[in-house]
Amino acid sequence: MILQATIMTTLLLHATAPADPDGTTARARLSDLLAAQRGAVLASEPAVAAADEPAAADPSISAVYPNRAFLERTLDVTISGDDTEWTDAVAVDFGDGIRVDSVRVASPTGLVARITIDEDAALGARDVTVREGEVEAVYAGAFTLQAPLAFKVLKGTRAPGSILTGTLVQHDISTPFDPTENTLYVDEPGFTVDYFYAQQYRAEFALLVDVPVAPGTYDLHVVSGEPGSQVRSTGPDILPIGARTPLELKAGDNVGTLAEPYGTVLYTFTPPAEPTRVTFTVTPGVQGASPVLAVLPASGRFADLIAADVRVVVDTDAPEPLYVIYWDAAGAEKHDFTINVATTPPPPPETEPNDECAAATRVAASSSTLGSLRDATDVDWFVFTVEDADVGKTVHVRTQPGEQTTDTIVEVFAGDCTTSLGGPSPDYAYHEDFTSSPVTTAGDIYVKVSHSAAAYSAGDYELVIALE
Repeated sequence: MILQATIMTTLLLHATAPADPDGTTARARLSDLLAAQRGAVLASEPAVAAADEPAAADPSISAVYPNRAFLERTLDVTISGDDTEWTDAVAVDFGDGIRVDSVRVASPTGLVARITIDEDAALGARDVTVREGEVEAVYAGAFTLQAPLAFKVLKGTRAPGSILTGTLVQHDISTPFDPTENTLYVDEPGFTVDYFYAQQYRAEFALLVDVPVAPGTYDLHVVSGEPGSQVRSTGPDILPIGARTPLELKAGDNVGTLAEPYGTVLYTFTPPAEPTRVTFTVTPGVQGASPVLAVLPASGRFADLIAADVRVVVDTDAPEPLYVIYWDAAGAEKHDFTINVATTPPPPPETEPNDECAAATRVAASSSTLGSLRDATDVDWFVFTVEDADVGKTVHVRTQPGEQTTDTIVEVFAGDCTTSLGGPSPDYAYHEDFTSSPVTTAGDIYVKVSHSAAAYSAGDYELVIALE
């Protein structure tokens, strides 16, 4: 309204002026009119304040590369910033369990941090912090820690007194397993690695768990590579072991149930105080099963394994418990089985000295005798009598534990101690299973037991003779 009033007043004033023939005065009037209009417009508008200066941005972290790593590794990590002015006074923090070995300032907005990650650093996402003086920049959850080792497959009962098999995978593709030099282990005692076969990023294994192992979760480690360039990979808390109480075996038949493929059932049997031979025999209740009885002494340790077979014989002379583990190597589905426990007096021992034919220990034609080779040069002789009715039969001689690694050779001789009846036995294994040529005359027959040409490691054995 004020603007309109001003214009109208100006027009009325000029309307009363005399005419201007050359137009000069008219143009001046128009100029005055326009100037008055501009002044009125400016007077009606509010004053415009001066623009503020833009505020300075806070320094921040824009990127972290790589943004993940594995336990027990040393690596370089690049950190990029926005509106940063980083100098040699800068400090970098990745949280507990990650040591910053050095920091190189590549530019005011770029850092390279060399870090080393502990074995027991907490897994998962964590913050990255850069400090310089009073200025701190934090990138929340920018860096993630992972375990390099994990199970792809784990078969078996996760409990004391068990046999576990499966496949491990290496997630860190920068450190594949060595083709030949690899060691799998658990820090705590009570675990025995039976085999470990690695191929680049996966490995097959068998792990034996002793009876005394306490329930809990355990770390697995693999050390791979030649000495001096080894890399250790850890799977923290990946092996769970639950509690288990052994079931008691009685003399006679004992029926059990295996609940899962490749699982185990743990038993215990306490023999009498007097010298006793205990024979464990297992029969599966399903076709396709491949049962094994692993028998451990009172220690419950696989390092002290007595034997593992469908039939295991143990000679005892004290009421100390034996642990018996049923395992099906074929992975049959849930099934029943029967373990028969038989107790008898043990075989008689050899009579020393019997290092020569003339001093041979006399035994029955069909018999079992306990023997022992003191060292690699010791020899044991045995003699039995063949009756007329047995002429033409062969002498079947077997050696068995005793000790698993007693390495024997057997020979069978006629009554003169020099005429061989087909020996010596071929040394195919630690223990022998040898059959002689037929016996041609009645009378004494001699059996000689000696140590093989292999290095001596154990000497106890059982000699079993039969005429067939």
